[in-house]
Amino acid sequence: MEQLPNQFTEDPALKAALRRALDQEAAPAALRNRILALTAEPAAQTTPATRPLKMPQRSPLFRFAVAAVLVIGFGALGYRIWQMNQGPVYDRGTVLSQELYKAMVDTHVARGAQTTPDQVTTLVAAGELSKSIDRPVFVADLTHDGWTFQGAGVRKVGEHQAAQLYFTRGKEAISVFSLPASAATNSRDDEDYVKDFNGSPIAGFTHGKGLYCIVGSSSDDSLQVGEVKRLLDEHRGEISKS
Repeated sequence: MEQLPNQFTEDPALKAALRRALDQEAAPAALRNRILALTAEPAAQTTPATRPLKMPQRSPLFRFAVAAVLVIGFGALGYRIWQMNQGPVYDRGTVLSQELYKAMVDTHVARGAQTTPDQVTTLVAAGELSKSIDRPVFVADLTHDGWTFQGAGVRKVGEHQAAQLYFTRGKEAISVFSLPASAATNSRDDEDYVKDFNGSPIAGFTHGKGLYCIVGSSSDDSLQVGEVKRLLDEHRGEISKS
């Protein structure tokens, strides 16, 4: 059987007419089926299913590196936050300023050069200086260690008012200062401070309202920091009540 030309089978109007004719006429079954097949609407093209995108496989080393970077990053962030929440670092070496050390040494040297005696000539009377400065006074009795008490008074140490007891022993001299605790900026209570300041041995401690220091000197450099610190430790309990 000859094939129908394409221009006839592709014409929508012709297809419709052929279907109507087949419904009305009794055509041979083979011809009828072929014509119905030619006039049938083309099936919608099916779109092939989209294959899921396959993610590249990562090696265990890659995953470990990513985890390590995250741990380090969060750790650094946590440390930074911790640092921001901390207070200023306490440095005992800077609590007593260089200016304060110099002021104590200058006052000590000036008392050694003084030619007039102090009005306070006994240790008992020195304890009364607390009333003048309105805080306790360090009345260290160094006479038990071979020192001679030369007098006491209230003097300026830099910008601070302080009680000063003065002792001598041969070529050595010592001043016992009672300063306000505010002279030691941000100091902790009952903290010790020891320093050799330009050849002058100094030892002190804070307690309550006061900063108490022993400042020494010797023309032959015989008085050292260790001895001054020993005197401080032996007598630090001899603080009067204000």
